[in-house]
Amino acid sequence: MVKCWAKTLGGCCNIQSREHYLSKALWEGNEITVKGLWNQTRTVGLQALTAKNLCKTHNELLSPLDSEAKRVFDTITELYRIQEVRQALTRTKKWSVVNHEISGSLFERWTAKFLVGFFYVFGKDKLWHLTQTGPLEPPPPVVEAIFGLKPFDVPMGLYMAYDVGDRHEPGPGVDIAPLFHPDDRGLVGADLEFRGFQFVTWLSKEDPRTYDISLSAANRTFGPSGSELMYHPRKLKFRINKSISQTLEFKW
Repeated sequence: MVKCWAKTLGGCCNIQSREHYLSKALWEGNEITVKGLWNQTRTVGLQALTAKNLCKTHNELLSPLDSEAKRVFDTITELYRIQEVRQALTRTKKWSVVNHEISGSLFERWTAKFLVGFFYVFGKDKLWHLTQTGPLEPPPPVVEAIFGLKPFDVPMGLYMAYDVGDRHEPGPGVDIAPLFHPDDRGLVGADLEFRGFQFVTWLSKEDPRTYDISLSAANRTFGPSGSELMYHPRKLKFRINKSISQTLEFKW
């Protein structure tokens, strides 16, 4: 029997797809770091990055999300490269500001898709907080948003864990730390480190900014007693000394 977490949408085919829920092109090395799912941090090998959890039809419909995630990864990599080159230069004249653009909406959908695939593989004995269903039955509003049939219901969606003055250091690829509700321990989202950038993908109706969320990679707490998560980030500016070198704009 074909397994498909998008079955609530209808239109499934009878061919099982072995989905690579995180493209191997999105990081350097042979492992991904997983935090918060077990009692200790673990590294997971590349062989764990496939799962039979979508039919062929629905898997193919999501290919644009994988393409955008790869583009975001490459854009951030290029941003780091330019910063490194310019920091090594002797400043004799003004340089041109390099402006990068990425699709915030497509990347937001990809992060949710990745979390659904990840939870199916590693969350066997856990539930979704929103619907109290198992890993292969994500909340229907989340599924609809991932496939672009509707926007994510606010406050669901993509947040950036970033504060004024923070520095981004290039990371090897993608690390994830699932986030669970404090009462029922159901899945509400994930802390996602993407090439050194810290994001939170949130899939619960409760506003994440009402909770204190400790993000180890950012070495900071976000919430009422800490820094504020940035919902749908717009434009980031990257400076060398006091001069703007590059910008990264999220299009929504």
